[in-house]
Amino acid sequence: MLFSVFAVAACLFFFACGIPVYYVIEPPQADHIPTADTGDISEKYFSFICPYSSSTNNSEFLLLGTEIYYRIYDTRSDMESDISSISGRNTEYSEDGYRRMTELGYKEMRSSTGDTPIIRKVTSSRTIRVRLCSEGTYPAAIYDETNDPTLSAPISVPLRIDTISTAGGNASFNFNSNYKPSSDDSDTKAKSGDQSNNTWYVNLYAVSVGRDLSFAQHYSSVLHLGNLEITSQ
Repeated sequence: MLFSVFAVAACLFFFACGIPVYYVIEPPQADHIPTADTGDISEKYFSFICPYSSSTNNSEFLLLGTEIYYRIYDTRSDMESDISSISGRNTEYSEDGYRRMTELGYKEMRSSTGDTPIIRKVTSSRTIRVRLCSEGTYPAAIYDETNDPTLSAPISVPLRIDTISTAGGNASFNFNSNYKPSSDDSDTKAKSGDQSNNTWYVNLYAVSVGRDLSFAQHYSSVLHLGNLEITSQ
């Protein structure tokens, strides 16, 4: 899926010498979408195909890469309500879905490498696999499945944002009795004061990110990556 710079129909533009110049940002494409009903731990991963640029540099518009956004919920109904709200605003070649997603409190996923975007721009097709938490013999990890089909060498580990109240130095998605989401956490939508909950739902989106000549960032439509149910151990 080659990143397109010029197109007849597009949503993003800036004015150069009074002439509108239009750009297209292609969104990622779905590869494997789990749901909260997925029971087989071998299937509890997210994967998507990144758009890519055939050029390492472009003087007018630069594809930066792909960001992953997430939010944690303590009720499935709240998660599904927000999914519906984002879907209703998410249209092709529009930032409306991205705006709605961030309005609802979705946060950029971090990684152990600290890369921003979490998946940097690539120059050929890449399939990215994300496993949020460790289960059985499957570790929490982010893989470049195209270059590493045996999943032997993760490129990083997915992490929550660093402004959470209960992390205690642990920002992973592996929840336990000492470390689990709280209504005080900015990445969590939970009932205020309810600390007894042990079941959580994590919902993910991916979005392509680009930058224009004025260094303003622009976003593609969002790709719903799916969601998982995580039980505190």
